[in-house]
Formats: sequence, C-alpha cells, structure tokens
Amino acid sequence: MTALIPGVCSALTQAVVDSLKKTGVKTVTDFITDDVESLAQRCSIPYKDLIAIKRVLLAQHSSYPVLGHEAYSSACSSLAFFSTGCESLDLILDGGLYTGEVTEVAGEIAVGKTQICLSSAACVSCQQRVAYVDTCGAFSAERVMEMLQLQGHTKNPEEVMSRIRCFQPHDIFTLFAVLENIRVQLVKQTDSFYRGLKLLVVDSVTSVIYPVLGGQQMDGHGLMVQLGHTLKMLAVEFSIAVLISNNVVFGADGQRVASLGRTWSHIPHTRLVIEKTGRSQHRRAVVVKSSRLVTPVSTSFTIPSLVPDS
Repeated sequence: MTALIPGVCSALTQAVVDSLKKTGVKTVTDFITDDVESLAQRCSIPYKDLIAIKRVLLAQHSSYPVLGHEAYSSACSSLAFFSTGCESLDLILDGGLYTGEVTEVAGEIAVGKTQICLSSAACVSCQQRVAYVDTCGAFSAERVMEMLQLQGHTKNPEEVMSRIRCFQPHDIFTLFAVLENIRVQLVKQTDSFYRGLKLLVVDSVTSVIYPVLGGQQMDGHGLMVQLGHTLKMLAVEFSIAVLISNNVVFGADGQRVASLGRTWSHIPHTRLVIEKTGRSQHRRAVVVKSSRLVTPVSTSFTIPSLVPDS
C-alpha cells in the first residue's frame, strides 16, 4: 500500500497528513475507501480540501484499460535506446538502456555500479540531457570527463558536461521532491534542458530506502512502493530511460540477490547483477531479469575502461 505523503497536491500538506494519521488514515487506500464526510468531521479538515485530495489520488493511482494496438503503436513511436558506454554491456542489454523502462544495476559495495552509472551518463550526454541523482555522494565530474575521453569524445567536453545536471538528495523525502520537480519541468517544457532529457540516473536507491525500512518506521514499505511507482511513471509517461543502482544481499540458498525484497523486484524492467571475478578490476555482468530478453545472459568487462574483457 502506498503511504500518504505531502506535496501530491496543494491541499495535502504535512499538517493534513499528520492529522489524517491520527485518525488511522495512513495510506492512499485508507483515504480513498474512507467516507469523506465522516473524515472531515474526525480530522477537522475542510470537506472541499478532502474532495480535491481524493480526486488527485484517484487520478494518480487508478488503472485505465488500453487497447493492445494502441499500446503497441505508442511504444513504437516513443522507443529509443542509449549506450552504456560499454559494448559488451550493451550487447547483453539488447542495445543498451531503453526509454520507457527502468534498468537496475545491482551488486555489492565497490563492485562498479557507480562506474556504470557514470559511463552511461557520459555516453548519453554527448547527444541528450541527463539528470543524475546522486544519493550517496559518489558523483565525480572528473571521472565523467575521463570516460568521455575513453569513449573518444574529446571535442567540446565542457559543452557535453553542461548536458548533465546533478542532484544530491540524502533522504527519501528530498528525493521525492527532486523527482517531483523533474516531473513538473517535463510537463511544463519551459526549460530547454528538460526538453532534451532522455536519461534519469538514481545512484543509489538503497541509500535512501534502507533508513526508512524496519524498526518502528511502519511507513517505510509504503515509501519504497511510492518511489518505485514514481520512477516507472517518469520512464513511461515521458519516454525516458531510468537507470538505478541497488545493493545485493544473500538469499535463502546462499546466492547473492538484489536487495529490497520481492516488492521491489517488480519495479525494474531489466535487472543487471555485477559480480567480481577474482581478478582485479575484472567484472562479470549477468542479466537476471528482462521483459525483452531470454535470461540469464552474461558478459565480462573491465572497470577502469569499461571495455570488454578479452
């Protein structure tokens, strides 16, 4: 169930959310299924404000049927894919990062997830705009410049770098604010940067989700679901490629699996797991989930240059 969070509409302020929680209304489902007139009396919130909030929530969370041929035509007209900057990774990803999809790179700490995010941002920024959301302080402009040189893009590096905007939220609520601002700008199309935005990178989702999971924080699961829904919505509605990084944990059988559990496993359209091979800087990438490919499929590459491992 998706938790109620402030900012969805002007009427849903933090004070309103706190007042609703005191009456047991903590999720979108709780709000929509409750009687508005009764809720207005229990919370002392104006009836008209509750109606406005309900309309917005219904519009955002309701499902509408679409004819198959319409969905196919829409997908074909908006489909594009972008290179990660590594030929071997692009090969197992059927060309690279697809618009309208969320691609997840999962792996243990220091395995190279951020390097793949930076390489993808460098490659895409040569032609298109990139929004890079750095939640763990790992973004390096110097490393992006190095990757541009490795990829052969040595002309006008400053112009290429100007196509990347970096945001650094360090908690999930600030991340929601960043993503909402990106959504608003994509709708308005008044900023030329967002008219050319084709890649959204979030490195990493675990940095902001872990702190709100477990313990007494009962809303953590709802916030995680809301984040996943937001990322997929941005990918699909605005035809952009979304690349996120995630950690791995040990599963019941002792195998490394992407963290955040079964609920999160439905968020990425494609999941790429990066593993160390025992040799310094050499990595193995395995596509363990894909809506387009037969899985698993794997390849090897080297982190410093992100080139295929011979």
